Amino acid sequence: MDVTTEVHGDALIHRVSGRLDTGTAANAESKLTAEVRQGRRVVLDMTQVAYVSSAGLRVVLMAAKLAKANGGAVSLFGLQPMVREVFTMSGFDKVVTIRDDEAAALAAITS
Repeated sequence: MDVTTEVHGDALIHRVSGRLDTGTAANAESKLTAEVRQGRRVVLDMTQVAYVSSAGLRVVLMAAKLAKANGGAVSLFGLQPMVREVFTMSGFDKVVTIRDDEAAALAAITS
C-alpha cells in the first residue's frame, strides 16, 4: 500500500493505492490518522485500492472517529465495486462519508 498526499485548500487528499489489509493496516493507520488527530479535513482517494479487509475497515473507521472527535472530517471517493461492496455489507457506508468523485468528497467535508 502506498499513500501520497496533496494539499487542496484547507483539506488534504490522501491518494491510497494497493491493498488495505492486515499487512498494511498499521502503516495506513499512522499515515491516515496523523492529520485527523489535529482536526484536519481529509479525503481518501480509493480509486487505486483493490482490496480492503476488516483491518482496513478499522483504519478508516478510526480515522473518521478521530476526525469527528477533533473537529475534522473524513470522506472517501472512488471505491472500486468490490471495495464498495465490503463497505456496504459491513454497514460502514452508513458511518463513513462516501462520494462518487473527488469534487463531491471535498464538498462533503468543507460545507
